[in-house]
Amino acid sequence: MNSSRIRVRLRLLLDELGDLAPEIDPFASDRTSGLLYPHIATLADTAVGLARDLETDAKNEQAENGEQEEA
Repeated sequence: MNSSRIRVRLRLLLDELGDLAPEIDPFASDRTSGLLYPHIATLADTAVGLARDLETDAKNEQAENGEQEEA
């Protein structure tokens, strides 16, 4: 998957995660959202992987171009 497609997928995942925010009742029992939390975790794990791929691609491109990494 190229960087543009990764960014599109990451954006969709982050949008979906944002859509789930209203589903979380801060005063509810932890047991009330048994299916929601695993779904959120799966989406978040996938988003993390895509973000790390983009980070790696950016670092590799900087190295190829002789640029220094930003702190």
